[in-house]
Amino acid sequence: MFEIMTEQNEVHDTKHDHEQHENHEALFNQEWEKSQLNQIIKGFKDGRPLSELVAELPGFKESFQHPLDCLDCADGRVCSGRKLGLAGQGILLGADDQAKLDAKIAEIENLTISGHENCGAAGIACQGAPDSDEQGYAYTKELAARNGRPYKEIHKDEFRCAVHNERCLVLEGTGRFDVANLQGFPGQFISSAEYFGLSEEYQMTEAKALIGIALSSHSFGERFDQENPFYLLISADNQEQLDKMKSWAEKVAADYEGRVKVDAFIAPEK
Repeated sequence: MFEIMTEQNEVHDTKHDHEQHENHEALFNQEWEKSQLNQIIKGFKDGRPLSELVAELPGFKESFQHPLDCLDCADGRVCSGRKLGLAGQGILLGADDQAKLDAKIAEIENLTISGHENCGAAGIACQGAPDSDEQGYAYTKELAARNGRPYKEIHKDEFRCAVHNERCLVLEGTGRFDVANLQGFPGQFISSAEYFGLSEEYQMTEAKALIGIALSSHSFGERFDQENPFYLLISADNQEQLDKMKSWAEKVAADYEGRVKVDAFIAPEK
């Protein structure tokens, strides 16, 4: 009897998993079709540069005018305010970069630090351990406590989207661009690693980790191709910073056979 019940449970679990997969695929298809209609994505298909496209968005200049007030995961599903982003709030950092992050946090007047459920960076850091979410929360709580900052948790029912719908990774060097709340911008991962002064080595590692999520079955995956690439989009304070960031970003993109492309713009003056 026990064996029969076990087999029935396995059949039920398999059916449930299959239905869940189909539901996720339907959501991915829906989000992909929606993103294909985005003004920026359509502009890229027409060969237009990012600098022109963002300038046409209502509220673009205003998106640089208010202090950013939360450090969230780079994950596009997560946003608790005017967002600075790092993968897992920095859980993948080495000791030197962690010290740089702490030093920069000390300069920011008002900043809440959040942890979130289902964090891919925590999974990477914890090598897929089943308690990776708890380890991710523990890291972020300690980061907030060490820096004397408020901490909050973001759960799935608070996500902006039930699935990963990022069409790009915004490499945000200014610490001023509230891209997460800019209407008309495509779904995005956000990395503020350049603004935090983190090493180029870390920035490249983080970008590859986030591209890996985007190109996997956890996101749009095989929908990204040479005709519909994933974008690394750079927001820089000046030409020198733009050139530096673009140099390493293009090295990263070169590993993906045209499925990842790079564009950039210089932010409005302060």
